[in-house]
Amino acid sequence: MTLPVIGLAEITAIATPEVIFTAVREALIAHAEARTAVPPPMLLEFPDHAGDCHVKAGHVAGSPYFAVKIASTFASVNNGLILVVDATTGVPAAVLSDEGMLTSWRTAAAGALITHALTPPEVDEVAVLGTGEQALLQVLWLSKLRPITRVHVWGRRPDAAARLCQAFEAEGLDARPDALEAGALCVITTTAARNPLPAEAFRNAVHVTGVGTDMPGKHELPVELFENALVATDDHAQCLHHGDFGNAVRAGVIDADADVSVGTILADTNRALSHSIADLTGIGATDAAVASAVVGNRFSTTVE
Repeated sequence: MTLPVIGLAEITAIATPEVIFTAVREALIAHAEARTAVPPPMLLEFPDHAGDCHVKAGHVAGSPYFAVKIASTFASVNNGLILVVDATTGVPAAVLSDEGMLTSWRTAAAGALITHALTPPEVDEVAVLGTGEQALLQVLWLSKLRPITRVHVWGRRPDAAARLCQAFEAEGLDARPDALEAGALCVITTTAARNPLPAEAFRNAVHVTGVGTDMPGKHELPVELFENALVATDDHAQCLHHGDFGNAVRAGVIDADADVSVGTILADTNRALSHSIADLTGIGATDAAVASAVVGNRFSTTVE
């Protein structure tokens, strides 16, 4: 058996934002409704090489495929691949040599979906803390769902913040480097912080989405933010174990059962908005959903 290897160029042609948004939204809702199989993630760390590797797997009920993903980051460079397997026979169907891009896109889509859902519709300015790839993608994908008139950028390195602003400007977004205390009604955090970011960065926020705390030891959001907030988690157990939600629980700020599933919020378009936080640690169900969508579209096109 020759296993098809689908490269990044072909994946990019298939995985349009519409495909990714649909797959991620449906997977998050299915996860909230207990229609997924998602084992705990596996993590390998390589501190001598500034690297780590996540291994995640998942299946959405009714999908013809399940997936096992390897995603690595070494010296801030992402890479990886996804093995897609027939869910009825266990026979491998394809390898997606996506160089980590599908992980980046599904993270951006998940963040954009929940940020849009929990941020009041009139809010058109966003602050992003962090200057890496995900800082750029979170805002760009959010701008596909709502108008963004200005982006406030904060980073520990002024040169990196300036480069990110240039990247936003190239995409037609008005962006400026700002001090933490500049504040915004919508704040997205994308750092690798192991100590909480300063509380003044969130002083005006009505909604915060945190995507950087995705493994044990990381800690972006000050625990006091969680007091009296609506907290949405992509996976209760993961976020309790190594998300910022768990950090707040262990600090005694919020109860361990005080969160609501991101998928529940996405399925309820009439939910009243309030001070809210979304804690995203990344789940294998969304990896499986986007990978299955790519393979399904690729095979259907081949047949035609």
